[in-house]
Amino acid sequence: MKAEQKVMPDAQSLIEAATEQFVASARNAIAKRGVFHVALAGGSTPKGLYQKLATSPYVEQIDWSRVHLFFGDERCVLPTHDDSNFKMAREAMIDHVPIPQENVHRMPTEEGVAPEVAIRYGRTLADTLDGAPLDLVLLGLGPDGHIASLFPDTEALDVTDRMVTSLYVEKFESWRATMTYPTINAARQVIVFIGGEAKAAIVKDITTDAVEGLPVQRLAPQGEYYWYMDKAAAGQ
Repeated sequence: MKAEQKVMPDAQSLIEAATEQFVASARNAIAKRGVFHVALAGGSTPKGLYQKLATSPYVEQIDWSRVHLFFGDERCVLPTHDDSNFKMAREAMIDHVPIPQENVHRMPTEEGVAPEVAIRYGRTLADTLDGAPLDLVLLGLGPDGHIASLFPDTEALDVTDRMVTSLYVEKFESWRATMTYPTINAARQVIVFIGGEAKAAIVKDITTDAVEGLPVQRLAPQGEYYWYMDKAAAGQ
């Protein structure tokens, strides 16, 4: 399934459009089902989104007591480590919005053993969602075409029998835990954020089919699927 591409003039416009989409998704889910389940991403554009969500008027437009935050992937570091996606999201947004702490479901990376982190987080997802899909999954795009921690040429790409899996990323010498394709693809809405000129080459390769088989190209969301880009990333 091809993504619907939304191209904004610049980085600030990209963040503003993403914030408005997040608010609309949250309000729609809460109105229909009484709860909003969203998986957060790491990266600079998502960080800008989280910071914007914590400001007026956006923060007042969401009933945060009905929001449940998850994380699409995480490095197996302490939640206070600078490489932690949770730490970034906490400093950018979580500490500044009225969300109950029990609604923030971070990966238990202090366990230190990636397979155990993945198993425990899979249980958390299953217990909290109770068979329902995530309402929204936010993703970044790496220059090698990876999304979440689904990196090229890793066994994690082929895991279909669990919601979360673990992997070792050789080039970063890093243990990770990541949501799997079935979890991401089942979401009601998937948004990939792509910002900056540094992403223009990979975007061109993907959109012109110059390369095939990249992790992002294996996405097949059952619900709405968007790419939010600025003109620099889109090569415009």
